[in-house]
Amino acid sequence: MTNPVHYITVTAPDGEVIGYAWAAADGDDVEWVNRRASSSSAYDAGTQWYGRVREARERGLTPLGVLHLLSHEPGVGPVTEAAGADAVEELARVVTPADDQRLLAQLDRDDAEAWRELADAFDALTDDDREVEWGGGQKSPSGAIHVPFPKYSEGVFRAVDALQRVGAVTPEHRWMDNPMPTLPPEGALRPADAVRAATAVVRGEKFCDGTIDHALKTGLLDAVADSLRAWYTDPHAAQHAAEADVQRARQPTTQSATQPVTQRAAQSPAPAGAPSDRGPVPRLPRADLPEPPDPSLPMCRFCGGSPAADVAFRAHRGLLVVMGFRRTDGPMCMTCGLAVYRALTTHTLAWGWWSPLSLFLFAPLTLVRNVLAVRRVKRLPAPGPGTLGPRYDPGVPVRRRPRAYIALIPVLWVLFMIVTGLSGGV
Repeated sequence: MTNPVHYITVTAPDGEVIGYAWAAADGDDVEWVNRRASSSSAYDAGTQWYGRVREARERGLTPLGVLHLLSHEPGVGPVTEAAGADAVEELARVVTPADDQRLLAQLDRDDAEAWRELADAFDALTDDDREVEWGGGQKSPSGAIHVPFPKYSEGVFRAVDALQRVGAVTPEHRWMDNPMPTLPPEGALRPADAVRAATAVVRGEKFCDGTIDHALKTGLLDAVADSLRAWYTDPHAAQHAAEADVQRARQPTTQSATQPVTQRAAQSPAPAGAPSDRGPVPRLPRADLPEPPDPSLPMCRFCGGSPAADVAFRAHRGLLVVMGFRRTDGPMCMTCGLAVYRALTTHTLAWGWWSPLSLFLFAPLTLVRNVLAVRRVKRLPAPGPGTLGPRYDPGVPVRRRPRAYIALIPVLWVLFMIVTGLSGGV
């Protein structure tokens, strides 16, 4: 039986989910897991967050205490319960539409010559190019055995170079953290998946001889080129066509209405070399995950729900001569927006008064701007299902948070100084 765990979701300032910190209910440590499809910058931020988790643990807090402490940080979701560690790992494997768009943005649409070269290079590949010969493997007089290696033709090298020129081989896909892509049973690749496959195959050849050879034999490399060429011709049509192919492949055949689905699937052979799974990583939508929201509506940067309003909340911190400013903006749903408003406003009320300029200018201005911004959020209806992770917990109102009343200290001090001054003048 799987033991329940608690976890928090950590997001970057731009709303991208970085990763998850989790702890078992009866465990003695806090674990950190990066989201596999995140950007390279989010991955770097994840390594810093791992260090923060370790530092919090070294303070002697319990694992659950560490999660509750970190959950008050900006961009961190509330402590949430999951059925087990596998559920958190599943969240870390989810690929969002924003991940796809980030990879597609790596493609250079402005270099028409590079795209012509991609088409020409793959059209020129022959059967001899695809039948890769291998060298090595023989035993030397000293008894050493030479490591086998593939002997790729000039045509194959030309095709690989063309993939690199159009930007399909990108460091934005951390291929070593993800399974090696394979050709789906439907035989088509979504454009972003083609970028993932191109990156993994080309970069993987440097670590494992024959990765390109395997991609040629299974048809994966040709599927990559076909998907990218279709995307370059018409991005929207290519995306919709690939998604339609996936949906058709997931539906049972109609050859017999009474034949069991599992039996019909067994009688429908997959393309040569194609695996039985449906792809390298879980994707949205799936039967056990919510459907993505209408792309025409703004999506909350934290949870992915809609409707959302484009707002900005601020926090200010004044320390004598040093001042700090923080801003969290972007589309937010009613729930997440209210949570951000309450967290940043409470922070300002507690720490925004401890310098002269902060007391009379920056802190009051910050509070007024937050009040104006939260009005837009409160007018929104309840958000629909999210796709980017757990929705933030707004918690109790600001007036019920003890930290907010630290603001009374400078206010009372100013009143005391005014009364003292008036008394002295009399």
